[in-house]
Amino acid sequence: MNLATALSRTLDVILPPRTTERLLRSLTPERLVALARPDGTLPYHEQSIRALVWEIKYRKNGEALRLVGPFLAEHALAVAEESLGKPMLVPVPMHAARRKARGYNQTELLCEEIIKHARDSFIYMPSAVVRVRNTIPQQGLPKHRRLKNMLGAIEAIDAAHIAGKTCIVVDDVSTTGATAHETKRALLAAGASEVHILALAHS
Repeated sequence: MNLATALSRTLDVILPPRTTERLLRSLTPERLVALARPDGTLPYHEQSIRALVWEIKYRKNGEALRLVGPFLAEHALAVAEESLGKPMLVPVPMHAARRKARGYNQTELLCEEIIKHARDSFIYMPSAVVRVRNTIPQQGLPKHRRLKNMLGAIEAIDAAHIAGKTCIVVDDVSTTGATAHETKRALLAAGASEVHILALAHS
């Protein structure tokens, strides 16, 4: 047993890791590729992937973010290769009140990881769209309620920079796709030439 392993085990005894942290340790870049669905998203029903998403969404876990950075960047670059000019990365927006309570928007963190691995390939516009209505959480809602909940909740505020651009909407989890598609609608209404949705996981 090397020193790093011994230290890690000692720390686990002193400060037992969360279940999601323990599950996160089973993931490697190769494992993400092996688990990926045909559309490139990760299966949210898989325990380790759910743990990965939760650690990013609720804990701002740096280890989890570093793990998904290259994975997401590869998929974003595939879109960039087919685009004229630099695509614009657009995180799914979070309402100001919810962001204040959480302290960050996890989709912005995902975008920032993509930029670290492909800085010169994208324009990053975290404020291109805003959530103008503080909707109730989507989790647990049936599909028709999710769609109604998000209707008109997102608007573009920087149409001059959006017009004519290829945009990539980055989301953490897609279930019905209601939130990402509302973001897409707002971007197209602002003049985006095309909009792609890049979700880390799909449930």
